[in-house]
Amino acid sequence: MDKIEIAEKCWKSAIQRKSSYYKSLYRDLKFKIEYPVLEIGGGAGTFLRYNDIKEATILDVAGGTSLAGDYKFIKTDITQRFPKLNKKFKTIFAMEVLEHIKNPLYIMSQVYDLLEGGGRGYIAIPYTPLDPKRIGNENPFDCHVCRWTKNEIIDQMQKIGFKVRVIQQRRRFKNTAFYLPHCWLVLELKKRMEH
Repeated sequence: MDKIEIAEKCWKSAIQRKSSYYKSLYRDLKFKIEYPVLEIGGGAGTFLRYNDIKEATILDVAGGTSLAGDYKFIKTDITQRFPKLNKKFKTIFAMEVLEHIKNPLYIMSQVYDLLEGGGRGYIAIPYTPLDPKRIGNENPFDCHVCRWTKNEIIDQMQKIGFKVRVIQQRRRFKNTAFYLPHCWLVLELKKRMEH
């Protein structure tokens, strides 16, 4: 079974259990949603459904039209140049994605270009070092390849051109510790200036 098949299998099983996972991770965090919405690495659209977002475009290599339901799904390798989308987005999510990518700044520079002036981007990312014992593990839940400290994350987002606001900082999770890093950060990103 290749990595894409493993990821799609995880998304299919995730549809049933993601609601309690998101409630544990984000608690009652409410995002300010303006349309159009883009989710990067959104797979089956479970995060969008959890947040009652009715219309969105999803970019991901895993998932597909059958899993994404009513969302516009574009199957693409998000580690490469995004396909031409012919529009800007007022809300962009990259939730629990960047830690799986070897060059997350490349993705975030594309997010900056796709974010409409006055729009908001949201990222959720762990802010703890990688555990050297878990690097290279084939378990799909242990596929983190990139981690930063809180200050490094904020600094890198500012260098791209974002104004950064921490909207949630969490440590320790009940009932999910076996597959969640123990420190999570949710950032709201806005463009500092228009070009």
